[in-house]
Amino acid sequence: MWWWVWVLLVLGALAAVAALAWMLCRAGVRTLREAGRASETFSVVGERAAAAAQGATPPDTSPTIFDDPVDLSARVADVRRRRAERRGRRRARSERTWQEWATGPSAGESWLRRREVSKESRRAPQAPGGGGDHTRLP
Repeated sequence: MWWWVWVLLVLGALAAVAALAWMLCRAGVRTLREAGRASETFSVVGERAAAAAQGATPPDTSPTIFDDPVDLSARVADVRRRRAERRGRRRARSERTWQEWATGPSAGESWLRRREVSKESRRAPQAPGGGGDHTRLP
């Protein structure tokens, strides 16, 4: 008689597993469909943005073989000057960042020391009897 109970329990467990697997399969299919729809939307938006950016500032592709060499040299010098200005601005930003990393906002205090002080201030003080926060490592 007990074997009927076990057969019913096993059949019930198999039915529950089958129902769970079916539910997960359907949810996975829905998720994949939404991901496909989202990727299509993103690709359309990306194509529109690329087309708008390309159409906004078309590059100068006019022929220059018969232009005056002095004008061409001036254009090249202008492009090089703008590139050097951008490089100088990037270098200045980098130097400010490096200086802040090295010294910190207050003179003589490095970022590592500030980090250590911050970690020490967050660390909870332990009770004198040794009963403290046992969830943190020392």
